Amino acid sequence: MISAVVTGAARGLGAAIVRQISGPQVHVVATDIDGDGLDELAGALPHPITTCVGDVQDPLAHKAAADHAESAAPLVWWVNNAGIDVRGAAHEVEPEAMERALRVLQFGPMFGTCTAVRRMLPQRRGSIVNISSIQAFALWPRYFVYGAAKAAIVAMSRSVAVDYGPHGIRCNAVLPGSMDTPMLDEVLPPGMDRKEALTREGEVSPMGRVASAEEVASVVAFLLSDAASYVSGAEIIVDGATTARGFPYPPMKL
Repeated sequence: MISAVVTGAARGLGAAIVRQISGPQVHVVATDIDGDGLDELAGALPHPITTCVGDVQDPLAHKAAADHAESAAPLVWWVNNAGIDVRGAAHEVEPEAMERALRVLQFGPMFGTCTAVRRMLPQRRGSIVNISSIQAFALWPRYFVYGAAKAAIVAMSRSVAVDYGPHGIRCNAVLPGSMDTPMLDEVLPPGMDRKEALTREGEVSPMGRVASAEEVASVVAFLLSDAASYVSGAEIIVDGATTARGFPYPPMKL
């Protein structure tokens, strides 16, 4: 038996990842700031998990999750998924908002990765998956901070793969495109029928739809597993060919 930690696990992609990887041979520690959401997730699963309320901005929250995981089984898998949506162009973002966003989107995954590496090194075994975004490379308008943070996650993942590959630790980044999660709901046009809004959002992809959280979670589960034993330092794009083509956006109005 092994254990895994998934951050931002109460809903959306994090919850989908927990659903896919938890089982008789994998004990999952699901962490989030949303304790009620974690309880709801745990109650709906066929296999027991451990829930751990904590904020990824706090390094001690990652330590607590790792402690819970190691109390059940060797900590072998770690997924840094927690995130927030941060909109604003460079002339709009205030320093306080920028700092908070980076602590969640960049420092949170970095704290988690450092904790995971330290726990995995003694056993010379581990797989880390960091959730980035296609906005690391192809930006939507007014995502100055978000895009920068997601690009940093890709660079961080490469660094870990290079440094710790000789010690049995793999690290990869997953870059989703538009995905049907509560975070997407926050940016859909207000007042528009949700089905219509999702259809419009899906037009950015040649496949004509947004991804489900389960589709992206399946890629994460593969990268964690031994089936991906020679995959490390990779950026896996899961975007329905969105970044394979150009797509016109109107210029930002100033």
